[in-house]
Amino acid sequence: MLKSMTGFGRAEGDTTLGKVVVESRSVNHRYSDINLKLPKRLSLFETRIKEIIRSQVSRGRIDVSLRLDNLGEEKVQLSVDLDLAEQYYRVLHALKEKLQLKDEITLNLLAGAKDLITVKEELGDIEPYWQEVLPILKQSFKNMDDMKRLEGESLSKDLQQRLERIAKQLQWIKQQFPPRLKATLTRLHDRIRSLLEGMEIDPSRFEQEVALLAERTDITEEIVRAESHLAQFSALLEGNEPVGRKMDFLLQEIHREVNTVSAKASDAEISQRAVEMKSELEKIREQVQNIE
Repeated sequence: MLKSMTGFGRAEGDTTLGKVVVESRSVNHRYSDINLKLPKRLSLFETRIKEIIRSQVSRGRIDVSLRLDNLGEEKVQLSVDLDLAEQYYRVLHALKEKLQLKDEITLNLLAGAKDLITVKEELGDIEPYWQEVLPILKQSFKNMDDMKRLEGESLSKDLQQRLERIAKQLQWIKQQFPPRLKATLTRLHDRIRSLLEGMEIDPSRFEQEVALLAERTDITEEIVRAESHLAQFSALLEGNEPVGRKMDFLLQEIHREVNTVSAKASDAEISQRAVEMKSELEKIREQVQNIE
């Protein structure tokens, strides 16, 4: 079954650290692009989370946000930079002397100095919490994947209908081209004979030129290749592997064969049907841009 590159999943759960909320978003992208937004204390898990995503997603832009709503008080540690405090004091004292200021250099004044007092969260050993966070992550990814599969199912139905329209047009051309080619060559044959009436011509050379013209306008090979590509494309709709890039390639090949059919056939109705096929191919191409 096809998977779209568009999906959203959300999951939450209570852990020893507090309530964990995970939101996963996926949109179309030519390659794999993973972006994580994690609390600082869980940054240790970033590589592992990316590995899980890569094992499940072949391409697309994936944005994962993990929020930790701590249920308890954060453990923090305050520290003061004494060397920096002394520098602040000396500078302020020099400024006071220079400008002959009467204000005192107080603790309140120093405490407001930048970077003098810092707050550091006590992270401790975060490793034991991985097994608590992992199921919540996986549930969010599963919910996102379910949405991608659901949209992929809709895309598959639409693509199959368009493939059938193209195959129907191709079948018409396949059936109609031989008698149309024969009629065209007969008219050409009669016209040339009419123009050359009364002149001596080599019958074998004349027939040879007509045969060469028929060979140059024959589109049998192009039709066979186009049918083969359509069959391969249809088979991809039934698989479970990422097929977006393969579909892109097949669409290019089908488009090339249809163009050649239109150019070689030199038939107004066949050209019109080729235009209709290319219109369907373009619509398929737009849909394929969102298939993983």
